[in-house]
Amino acid sequence: MRYFELGKTGLMISEVGFGGIPIIRIGTDEAVCVLRHALDRGITFYDTANAYRDSEEKIGRAFQGLRDRVVIATKSIRRDAVALMEQLDNSLEKLRTDYIDLYQLHQIAHEEEWQAVTAPGGALEAVVRAKESGKVRHIGVTSHSLKMAIKLVRTGIFSTIQFPFNLIETAACDELFPAARELGVGILVMKPFAGGVIDNATGSRRRAR
Repeated sequence: MRYFELGKTGLMISEVGFGGIPIIRIGTDEAVCVLRHALDRGITFYDTANAYRDSEEKIGRAFQGLRDRVVIATKSIRRDAVALMEQLDNSLEKLRTDYIDLYQLHQIAHEEEWQAVTAPGGALEAVVRAKESGKVRHIGVTSHSLKMAIKLVRTGIFSTIQFPFNLIETAACDELFPAARELGVGILVMKPFAGGVIDNATGSRRRAR
């Protein structure tokens, strides 16, 4: 496994991360085994969300007592400060930790959403306060809109951007990823199998050559 610094955060993470959605489909004991096996294989970055049913609870149980060995990212789709803080505190409880390494504003894809989170009393205000209090170490953002993702990177507010990228969806290479690298914003790739469209990574690599 290779490791690198995530943008300018100072967080050293594994090149391959673990997305928290699939473990909602299995029982808790099995999920804990899967998560610990992933850690044993060198995966240190785990990304989840308060909305991913019991994913946070399973991650919290798996890594209780191992917190210093993993980097945990979670996220909220809430747009106002009060609702976001409720989800953040809920995430801290479920993850059995007193801090989150990377807290992301989830799926900012339209201008009206951006205006909502940046307005007085918006979600960004709350997550900035959470960072100041130590509940959050770094602030990130996710999007499925290329135009908006580029705008978000260029604000200088966020430490990371999470965006779809795979053998089918490659548009991020042209402008988003170069802009992020230029500004020292960490890049997190979501949907490496294109949401299930790619069902055989080995075969896909062969076809791509």
